[in-house]
Amino acid sequence: MQAILNTLVKPPLPGAALPWSTRSEADTSLRAPLQVAMGQLKLGARTDQLQALLGSCVGIGLIWKKGGVCALAHCLLPECLQMADEFGARYVNQAVPSLLRLLGATAADLDDIEVIVAGGATMLNGCSSRLQIGQQNADAARKHLRRHGLNNVTYCRVGGKCGRTITIDCATCTYAVQEIVTTCSGATHA
Repeated sequence: MQAILNTLVKPPLPGAALPWSTRSEADTSLRAPLQVAMGQLKLGARTDQLQALLGSCVGIGLIWKKGGVCALAHCLLPECLQMADEFGARYVNQAVPSLLRLLGATAADLDDIEVIVAGGATMLNGCSSRLQIGQQNADAARKHLRRHGLNNVTYCRVGGKCGRTITIDCATCTYAVQEIVTTCSGATHA
């Protein structure tokens, strides 16, 4: 049976038209975004899209048009002094310098880097202020972005009581932040 299939289905000649359509590299509309999970950071270029689903976590996106790259961190908690020098994104204080290292940016490049911050929602009602991690994450993001000289924050949507998705399109160096709204009937939509 294998021999029959091999003779019936022949690969096309180099340069020949294919019987099905092919997606060009420039067409990113059909490509699924790279998901940045909790505690992760990812670098994207050219045709990549980076995306994170955020609740009380905070997403920090860096768009560096001159460098031709973008990066996104999905931070779970505000700070851990023992982890500040470790590469990663579980904590905001480790994510900001990690993002800069991932981009390969220097102090001279900081003014060219666009910053997007989203998330930090209050997901637990009626909890003590000590458990309001969303607000603590948002405050830590502001603090550590300033501390590392990232002052070009072009979009900041933090707080509130609903989750958000942040998507960065590396091909166009654009971003989108959508709120996830729960209606009275309990249905969730973006």
